Amino acid sequence: MRADRDDVFEDRSEELDSVVLAKLGAALGVLWSLLLYDALPAAAAWALSAAESLDIFAPFIEAPLQARLGRLGLFLGMVAAVIANESLTRLGRPFRLPHLVGTLAALGVALFPFLAAAHRVPLGLPADVFAVIVSYAYLVLKVTVGILIGATISWILIGHGVTTANRRRP
Repeated sequence: MRADRDDVFEDRSEELDSVVLAKLGAALGVLWSLLLYDALPAAAAWALSAAESLDIFAPFIEAPLQARLGRLGLFLGMVAAVIANESLTRLGRPFRLPHLVGTLAALGVALFPFLAAAHRVPLGLPADVFAVIVSYAYLVLKVTVGILIGATISWILIGHGVTTANRRRP
């Protein structure tokens, strides 16, 4: 009778160990997923915006505009990077050449007011209207850079086989 109880307790402890290990594995999987798909693109967008030596748009953008809209642009760029990475890597939506060309076209359109202001090209707009256009162009610029960051990271992750889109599809 005593041996039967020991076997029951051993079976229960093995079941408990396997359940704890399964829960720990699931928690680590969620943490890894958050780091890989969310924190990595957000950190890359933040690093690109925070590093003055990497900011290639700084010569075109005035310092007061960056001081006024810098945090909002950083936030929108980080969100765009996370959404692009999640959409491309996890959901398996491809970012092909037409999408890249469209994003680069949006980047060019967003850069136009800054280039016009830098070369003192009159656009025939009042100063306050031009300031609003430049503000929105700055935010569009940050969002498109975030999309490109997210797409680049997703290309790297897909190239290394780190994707969940294949596992979800039947």
